[in-house]
Amino acid sequence: MTITPNFGTEDPMACCVGLVAIHKPTGIPIARVPASAIRTFRNHRTRFREFSWAPLPQTISLDATSINSKYEGTIMHNVISFPPIAANCSTCRWSGFCFARDLNPAALAELSRYVIHSGPIKHGDALFRQGDKLQALYVVRAGSVKTYLDSDDGCEQIVGFQLPGDLVGFDAIAESRHPTSAVALETTAYCAIPYERVTALASKFPGLWSGVMRAAAAQVMAGENHVLVVGQKSAPARLAKFLLGLSDGFRTRGCSRTEFNLSMSRQDIANYLAVAVETISRLFTDLQRRKVIAVDRRFVQILSRPALQELACDSALLGARTA
Repeated sequence: MTITPNFGTEDPMACCVGLVAIHKPTGIPIARVPASAIRTFRNHRTRFREFSWAPLPQTISLDATSINSKYEGTIMHNVISFPPIAANCSTCRWSGFCFARDLNPAALAELSRYVIHSGPIKHGDALFRQGDKLQALYVVRAGSVKTYLDSDDGCEQIVGFQLPGDLVGFDAIAESRHPTSAVALETTAYCAIPYERVTALASKFPGLWSGVMRAAAAQVMAGENHVLVVGQKSAPARLAKFLLGLSDGFRTRGCSRTEFNLSMSRQDIANYLAVAVETISRLFTDLQRRKVIAVDRRFVQILSRPALQELACDSALLGARTA
């Protein structure tokens, strides 16, 4: 079966988001692809060079477009479209997760005047690099980001992964320089708010600074919990906690908590969880064998959440034999 974008040509800027082909620059959905056709899409990587997966949001209905298959005319649901560059804070889909979510309409309108909306950046592009001067605070608007430290000997240590609505770069406030780097894990868009504008507006709208502090504190708390997991949990428990954390993050954003894409590589996951890459690969295989999850490359389906939760409670001593 051949699936062709509805553009008359093999458009290299088409991708598959969830189970839907999306034209990234315009956000126009091409066609809904049933689960049975996922592998067909994955076999067309030369055609879909910006190919990526994202979790499914709450169902929305769009007009159907045809595809060159028996699924022609299927109504499209569960579509995540790439946000327009000229997005406004008051209409942003992720405003409920942004640090500015509690601002009144007047304050939000004032803040929107200074927000810089990025266009799509590709995998590996940086929002900022370690040592860069603090110029802005960033909020992920689409896609995902990883933040990491570079040690003096050239080793990279990942300190977090950020989803839409998450604040990035606040740790630069301490010394006016970024102590970490932030790079896109997939095609990503972000909002940049000049820091000088944030401080100026905070005196006028106190709720703005409270929002920044709340978002920063939430990430600090998540970092502390991660230290606890890495220090006291077995390798299987670490992976289980990681998958459950992603699942919960997607659920709170109105997306599926049982089916989602891992935008980060196995190497990134291993780095973040402080285990060997071979261990991560073995654990994914073991979880599939036990029918706890199903994995197709980076696409993950949680088959038994209770089993994953039970594994996440495993202590380091109990999991020593499988770590």
